[in-house]
Amino acid sequence: LQQTEARELALLLRAGALAAPIFVVEERAVGPSLGKENIEQGVRALIIGMGLLFVFMLVYYKTFGIVANIVLLANVVLLAALLTALKTALSLPGIAGIVLTVGMAVDANVLIYERIREEVRNGVSPQMAIAKGFEKAFSSIADSNITTLIAGIVLWVFGTGAIRGFAVVLCLGILTSMFTALLGSRGLLTLMYGGGRKPARLSI
Repeated sequence: LQQTEARELALLLRAGALAAPIFVVEERAVGPSLGKENIEQGVRALIIGMGLLFVFMLVYYKTFGIVANIVLLANVVLLAALLTALKTALSLPGIAGIVLTVGMAVDANVLIYERIREEVRNGVSPQMAIAKGFEKAFSSIADSNITTLIAGIVLWVFGTGAIRGFAVVLCLGILTSMFTALLGSRGLLTLMYGGGRKPARLSI
């Protein structure tokens, strides 16, 4: 029986062999210092990008920009906590996923704030403008995040190695960004402008 299996295995190996000979054209050895340098540069790019986003949101949306920055920072912290809990190693694809998550979180806040601005221009009261802004922006945010989540799941199912790492960070980032943008932002704005407060105008 063993001889039969050995012959069948040898036959399969010969059948799958390449007809053309293989020659080594180039061979490279990448040391750990190069990977470390790339990760450090990726983290530096993430920090610089977030800093510029903080400044833009603060200048363009004023008080609402402060809320967006707090929510954005909370999103990154929450995502990092989830990755730590899952014992996921930080790699270049993972950093790319975090950067993409930051962009999507900012996009969600921009959609909400622009809707609120439209309602304010239409003469709606500040509290009603906030409520309608979140309500009208929800469908756009949900559509974009769900389609991206589907793409992330497909990458995780069919991908390998680094691609799967990127997909995991992307999917987790979508969940955290939706949570912080829709619930975190609304909670902070309700705390600032809700209840018995009746502000004459919104700082946005």
